[in-house]
Amino acid sequence: MNNRVLKIVLTVAIVAGGIGLVIASSSGDVQYYKMVDELMVEPDNWTGKTMKVHGWVEAGSIDERISNQQVTRTFVLHNKGKRLEVEHKGPKPDTFKDLSEVVAEGQVVQKDGRYVLVADNLMAKCPSKYEGAESNRNAGTQRKVY
Repeated sequence: MNNRVLKIVLTVAIVAGGIGLVIASSSGDVQYYKMVDELMVEPDNWTGKTMKVHGWVEAGSIDERISNQQVTRTFVLHNKGKRLEVEHKGPKPDTFKDLSEVVAEGQVVQKDGRYVLVADNLMAKCPSKYEGAESNRNAGTQRKVY
């Protein structure tokens, strides 16, 4: 019976250790995804957290500067009347421009009383580039009636 109790105790210890390891390893890699308007409802709740913020580049807000052979850009993301300034260093996506849809990944910080997303990564898409895709896909299935 002593041997059986020892096996049960070891099994419970291994299972508990495995669960603890899974919880500990996953809690550090949490990343949030918010639209600009959702983030700006309570920006203090998101300050200092790694996150992805989705919005559209406000026309005329892109400012690019070269300093120490590195491009630094600032621009404003907006959605549903809410705005968030973004700072990013490094290369930009080919489709990044005014009015493009962008997901910026980084951390929200406070600078001079305003909230800024310091982005490590930008992902942009340009829907106008793909507007004809649906009509091209259906071109062979449409029948002409005479």
